[in-house]
Amino acid sequence: MEALKEILLKEGFSSPNELVRDWSLINALSKIEQYQAECESFQKKYGMTFGEFEAFLRREKGKEDFEKEEDVTDWEFSLKALEWWKEKVKDLQSASDS
Repeated sequence: MEALKEILLKEGFSSPNELVRDWSLINALSKIEQYQAECESFQKKYGMTFGEFEAFLRREKGKEDFEKEEDVTDWEFSLKALEWWKEKVKDLQSASDS
């Protein structure tokens, strides 16, 4: 256990918790980048925001388009995941500041 503490100190971490917090923050930022890219890809594909796309699909009721229906589900998931990860980053940054 002393070897672990020594390695952590040498790498600039005061504790295993600090290392886990930093790793979690890096992971969360990576997730934000991933979901942001997915949202931007859908926005570019359809040339509209998620809300506009959702309204467009409602107006198109009765016209089956499985690709668009799948895309709206995936887009909504990506938006929710993006917001969730942004909240986790705030939480982790607050934990880092205290």
